[in-house]
Amino acid sequence: MEKITITIDGKTVEAIKDQPVLMAAKENGIDIPALCHHPELENSGGSCRVCLVEAIQGGRSRIVTSCNYPVRKGLEIRTDTEQVRNIRKGVIELLLCRVPDSEVIQNLAAKYGIKEPRFFTDEGESDRNKCIACSLCTQVCEDVVGVSAISMQNRGRDKAPGTPYHKDSSVCIGCGACAYACPTNAISMKDEKGVRKIWGKKFKMVACSVCGKPYIPEAQVNWIVRTTGKERSFFDKCPDHR
Repeated sequence: MEKITITIDGKTVEAIKDQPVLMAAKENGIDIPALCHHPELENSGGSCRVCLVEAIQGGRSRIVTSCNYPVRKGLEIRTDTEQVRNIRKGVIELLLCRVPDSEVIQNLAAKYGIKEPRFFTDEGESDRNKCIACSLCTQVCEDVVGVSAISMQNRGRDKAPGTPYHKDSSVCIGCGACAYACPTNAISMKDEKGVRKIWGKKFKMVACSVCGKPYIPEAQVNWIVRTTGKERSFFDKCPDHR
């Protein structure tokens, strides 16, 4: 990995060539707000536009999404100029109209001094009013977990993740990776009395033989054993007691 130096907000920092500016900034303690990027997903990011910054290279300045803009030699990044703040504020205001129920977006809006959006607020189902259609959930299900139980459906304002035909997915293993990846807590997942409910489907949980806490869906254990050959006995204990 080739390391180079770039400038972020007047500070000279070391970064890996071609890594996203967003990651380079975070590794150097510089905060850039972001929603749709996940470090475990190679092609994630670029859809929410919250991470916009000013990039200056070769005498040319332009506004870019830091989550997928590559680090290059001689690059200068400005994360908090008046232009950047104004554009980012407008993006957040639009997101607040689209997902008014999301506490994450509400907190971002408050940080940028947005009390009430100037535009029409979207209406719909409760869960839909937290989803920004970033596709992180479907990407992690396909690329990391490898089951492709959900996909992005519809277009425009109705675009959202879901199971095929909105019915119980036959391949979902209840792992909850989609819910953990979701940046706005739009995916409902509840664990209660040894049962996990997600995407309208119920999954029996396996309990730890030491502490007795249900910690992993039985369907997930079956899938891991079947696809990797791992011994089932490995899952008798939760991670805290292995």
